[in-house]
Amino acid sequence: MDFRDKTVVVTGAASGIGREIALAFGRRGSHIAAADINEDGLSQLASELEGLGCRAYTQRVDVAKPEDVEDFCKNVYREMGRVNILCNNAGVGLAGFLPDLSLDDWNWIIGINLLGVIYGCHFFYPRMIEQGGGGHIVNIASAAGLIPTGGSVAYSTTKFGVVGFSESLRAEADYYDIGVSAICPSFVMTGIYAGGRHKSLPEGETVESSVEKVEKILKRRRSTAATVAEAVVKAVEKNRVVVPVCPEAFTIDYMHRISRRLFAKAASRFARAGQKAELK
Repeated sequence: MDFRDKTVVVTGAASGIGREIALAFGRRGSHIAAADINEDGLSQLASELEGLGCRAYTQRVDVAKPEDVEDFCKNVYREMGRVNILCNNAGVGLAGFLPDLSLDDWNWIIGINLLGVIYGCHFFYPRMIEQGGGGHIVNIASAAGLIPTGGSVAYSTTKFGVVGFSESLRAEADYYDIGVSAICPSFVMTGIYAGGRHKSLPEGETVESSVEKVEKILKRRRSTAATVAEAVVKAVEKNRVVVPVCPEAFTIDYMHRISRRLFAKAASRFARAGQKAELK
């Protein structure tokens, strides 16, 4: 597929997967409209994109605020004229067992991870229909949106929501020749763990030590944020539906679909180990 001169919108674009998505399309000659709450990161991204010869528009946006997303949509259409690809990527992490979570935690993660995707589609999708000519919507979910994950119940809930929303929207959007893909990466180094909330730490462990331990493992992995970005490009090219990324994401998705009962037992054992560590 020729992405030259196509307009690609990316939320959460200042770092991690969003940044790599913007650069992946930028290298292919696309124009990029990038949103994030991190204005310094957006400025650095804009410089890189301009170095690639891309036209770039950036705006500070809190995707949990519909008025921010609406304003971003209006400005993107004013600056770019049309949108060919919408990538709802912005997301946060929340680790913790249900009794340790507050309602504020729930409102925070749902507002960004799920409503942020819904708001993006609410404002951009109708205008993509009006402009004609098809297009594609990419929603970044997670492998945690394909399988049960005790200890990350809130995060998993939002990502299951993104997958279900994406598949349902795809059924409608096909009428307008607009594709919809849900991307489900496993563990990659993005900074989401360091920037997230941690509510159920094992006895004697601090947030800092937990982040250091996890990121040490992630840095050794072959799968990276750039790996996910390339999967996004291929999902658009092939009009894929639900896209697991990283080898273990394919494996656990397959296992869960074969036997939900057996997978539930395995998930319970994993969660129980974490609960015991927390109570020691």
